[in-house]
Amino acid sequence: MRRLTCLTALALLAMLILVPSAAAQQNQTVYIQDFYFSPASITVEPGTTVTWINQGNAPHTATHTGGAFDSGTLQPGQSYSYTFNRVGTYAYYCQIHPYMTGTVVVGGGGGAAYFAGSATASPTASPTATATTLATTGGPAVVPAVTLAASLALVVSGLTALRLVLRRSSS
Repeated sequence: MRRLTCLTALALLAMLILVPSAAAQQNQTVYIQDFYFSPASITVEPGTTVTWINQGNAPHTATHTGGAFDSGTLQPGQSYSYTFNRVGTYAYYCQIHPYMTGTVVVGGGGGAAYFAGSATASPTASPTATATTLATTGGPAVVPAVTLAASLALVVSGLTALRLVLRRSSS
C-alpha cells in the first residue's frame, strides 16, 4: 500500500516536471555579442518565436539571407523577435558585420532552405528595450511528441496506481 502511494506521488511529480517543457519551445533567445551570435545555430519547432537581444557595445542586425526577416539596426540593449511558422533552414547574418552568421533550423530536420516571405514576422525592436538576463535557450529542441508521450505514460501509470490504491483501501 505504501509502495503504491509512493509510486503515485513519484508519477505526479515527474509529470509536473516534464509537462512544462513542451511549452518551453515557444520562445528562444539568441544573444548578439561583439562580434558573434550566441548560440550561432538553434533548432526550433514551427510556431516558435526567436528573440535576438543585442548585448554588445556596437550596433548589429539579424538579417535573413533570403529576405524573410530583418531586424533593422539594433543598438545595444535593443531586441527583435520573429515567429518561425514554416519548416526550413534560415541562414542569417549581421549586415553591419557580415562575418557574423547564424542559423535557425525550424522543424528539427534539414528541410529546404526558405527564401521567400510566407512566414509571419513579429518585429518588436524598440529604442526603450533593455537587455535582460534570460535563460540560455540554445541547443537541440526537445521533441514535443516525445514529451507528450512521456507525459501521457506518466498520467496513465499514475491513474493506474491510484486505482489500485483505492481498490485496496476499499477492501
